[in-house]
Amino acid sequence: MKAAVGVAILAACLAAAGPAAAQRYARDWQQLSPEEQRRAWDNYRRYQQLPQQRRDMYDNRFQRFQGLPPQEQERMRQNYESYRRQDPASRQQFNEKYRRWKERGGR
Repeated sequence: MKAAVGVAILAACLAAAGPAAAQRYARDWQQLSPEEQRRAWDNYRRYQQLPQQRRDMYDNRFQRFQGLPPQEQERMRQNYESYRRQDPASRQQFNEKYRRWKERGGR
């Protein structure tokens, strides 16, 4: 669940990163479908409600993402899209495997 929230927050950060990031990585707000706009806005509101320490963590992750080469950024976007397309059971299984990997000192 925490990983899913983290992924959702990353998406919110990407969506709310500002005009410079929007020009390089995303579409303008007006180019988003109403559903995409709603999702981005919901994610941003959840982000704003997080404790400051958690927001700082996500901000730092986003800054690291922006520092990656474009090919690596694209690979991460594709991975995220694959994650989002998973059915709930597959996503839960992925999150469990990821949690176990992290507990074993993954990275």
